Amino acid sequence: MSQPPVARRLRVLAFDPSLATQLETAIINQLTLHVKWEELDKGPIGEYIEVIDYDPASGVFYEPVDLNHRYLLAQDGLQPSESDPQFHQQMVYAVAMVTIQNFERALGRVTFWSDHRVRLDSGDYVTQFVRRLRIYPHAIRDRNAYYSPSKKALLFGYFPVTRKDKDNVPGTLVFTCLSHDIIAHEVTHALLDGVHPRFNESTNPDVHAFHEAFADIVSLFQHFSYPEILEDQIRRTRGDLETENLLSQLAQQFGQATGRSGALRDALGTKNQNNKWEPRQPNAHALEESFAPHARGAILVAAVFRAFLLIYRLESADLFRIATNGTGSLPDGDIHPDLARRLSSEASICADRVLQMCIRAIDYCPPVDITFGDFLRGIITADMDYAPEDEDGYRIVFIQSFREWGIHPRKITRGHLKTFLIV
Repeated sequence: MSQPPVARRLRVLAFDPSLATQLETAIINQLTLHVKWEELDKGPIGEYIEVIDYDPASGVFYEPVDLNHRYLLAQDGLQPSESDPQFHQQMVYAVAMVTIQNFERALGRVTFWSDHRVRLDSGDYVTQFVRRLRIYPHAIRDRNAYYSPSKKALLFGYFPVTRKDKDNVPGTLVFTCLSHDIIAHEVTHALLDGVHPRFNESTNPDVHAFHEAFADIVSLFQHFSYPEILEDQIRRTRGDLETENLLSQLAQQFGQATGRSGALRDALGTKNQNNKWEPRQPNAHALEESFAPHARGAILVAAVFRAFLLIYRLESADLFRIATNGTGSLPDGDIHPDLARRLSSEASICADRVLQMCIRAIDYCPPVDITFGDFLRGIITADMDYAPEDEDGYRIVFIQSFREWGIHPRKITRGHLKTFLIV
């Protein structure tokens, strides 16, 4: 008797459709994801998610894709297409499942969605088990996409471009369900809600900001799990990931179409008044000035991404010394392909460790009233259980980076800090 395959291969967009129309990024904007094999119904509908493609604005049910069709199995799913609703269904399914797999690998257990609370006629509430998260690729005609805790569903919007510039053509439809980053971000909201349902209760300024930041962190670091993208960006930056690059940016097309002249968010920097990119410098007082969830959450994302960059710098220092005969300064021109591959490998290993540290930390966070400092405490404590000796000094780097951004645990003493750093 034959055994089922280990994985299902599905083609997706690496970022979003906008990069497919630019010569320098078109070649890296298509990926083939390896999704854990499961029996699927049309939709797709599997063990974890159910894609329902109803467009209320048009009053249309789009025909569900059958990923078990022999033609699609033979060619790794549908060819990426902005105009094919069935590819949209394939895209949300594949990216959502990869995000779920990252969570399960980090937490070491099966993930569950949060229960659905139903009010009875008596006024009492009962909880109902939610087997599948529902995903609606064309739920709203609006510049938005969000996770609905009450519906236990992801609702993706679409909208026409009204701007005319070098990045936009008026009338073009932008589908948020075709943005890898937006899909991973919203799925992370749902996964976090399954672990900590009370993180939706804004008991302090960090709570909603943490939800947004954590979803961005997962979206960002999933970029590093794709070798084709990583090696390309290593070559373009000559190994210096602290300069402007696609790996630190989220939702390019959405940001450009909504007037931001760049990605929706960038963990490394921002455009100045002259539309030139500038790196963001750590600011220990930033939290005192930012209270909106996305702006405040960007501070936590910057702290985590800075920790990653410091770790990458430490782990790759020997490669730069070898490549430069000890000077540390690379000669002009493209870096050697062998060096690009080795740097990509180091960056991938570092990014995966950072992502796993962040996901594991949610099991060590308080169930209510979370702060950014609590998250740092969770990262350090979880990593101490995972790697007690911390030979590479990852925990020290996290503490340093968070401190530079003014983030520290509540009621922590110097003695507690020394306990964190014992190796």
